[in-house]
Amino acid sequence: MKMRKLLASLTAGTLTACMISSLAVSPEEEQVQKLRVMPLGDSITDGFTQDPVNGYRLTLWNLLKENGYTDGIDFVGPNGLDSTVWDSENGSDMNHAGYSGYAIADIPNQRSGIYNFSDWLMQEYPADVVMLQIGTNDILSSALDGMDERLELLVDTILTYIPEDGLLYVSTIPYMDADVTNYTDAYTVEEMDKAVDDYNAQIREIVSRKQAEGKPIAQADINSVLTKADLLDGVHPSATGYEKMGQYWYGKLTEYINSQSETPTETEEITESETDIVPIVPEVVPGDVNLDNTVNLQDIILLQKYLLGKAFLTSTAFYNQADLNQDGKVNIYDLILLKKELLKDVIFIDDPSV
Repeated sequence: MKMRKLLASLTAGTLTACMISSLAVSPEEEQVQKLRVMPLGDSITDGFTQDPVNGYRLTLWNLLKENGYTDGIDFVGPNGLDSTVWDSENGSDMNHAGYSGYAIADIPNQRSGIYNFSDWLMQEYPADVVMLQIGTNDILSSALDGMDERLELLVDTILTYIPEDGLLYVSTIPYMDADVTNYTDAYTVEEMDKAVDDYNAQIREIVSRKQAEGKPIAQADINSVLTKADLLDGVHPSATGYEKMGQYWYGKLTEYINSQSETPTETEEITESETDIVPIVPEVVPGDVNLDNTVNLQDIILLQKYLLGKAFLTSTAFYNQADLNQDGKVNIYDLILLKKELLKDVIFIDDPSV
């Protein structure tokens, strides 16, 4: 299966973190092991307002690269081939399926919609994981009626192409600033906020219902990441906003990858009955912020970067490893405890002649 192939292609450090370093593959398998990830949506996925255009995707790719994941990941989609921001010599990936100005489905006499070519898109650019964020332009076009129905049609189409061990993320959309009338003057601030809230509630309901049906779908919540202060023009994120989005998607994507690593490999034979199987739960090592099963200086460095806003922690690292005092927060107090933990076995010598 695709995820088995991805895990086999990760770097040695990531393999250790995923506790699957004994997995072996042939040279032929290594060439087809990449997890295909499609960033899909409107101008916010495309990266509109950024020069050069890259949106959240550059931050996401850089984080994946810094943490040893990119050897096993391939961004897919028809767009991005003419981008100048990506450094192909260093393995950066350019592809995506962001379409500026597009709605969920065609809005007659106003906008084109992604649903109307979604079969072609998924057939031509197969993906294991799709990160969908769409609906902003429907609200800007005042096409509020039937948004949930159009979204469900799009979701159902994409799900027919997602493999059994893949995943479709459907994200909420961020608030827009109705006081900035670059794109519409049809709403008051309260009306615009309500339109976004209503649509996001519809997203949650659709995702919850599909999950109950056993579909490979999950919710993402970009609305929880961005505020109106993170917008450049009332609709599109600023550079800081896009960076926050990239960090958020990195957390979602790596959580998915790491969750898949806990399943048996294809070559593994299970001889016990299901009632005899005892699940192996990875050991929680307080202070192991980078999830490499040891506590050392690298964990202090990563935690310091996180507190400075220069690094991202997965939810596993946040709640189990980094939150040393278990108060539900990760802050300077946890950093102090981590430093104390590492220094407890250090022997200090007062004699300067030694």
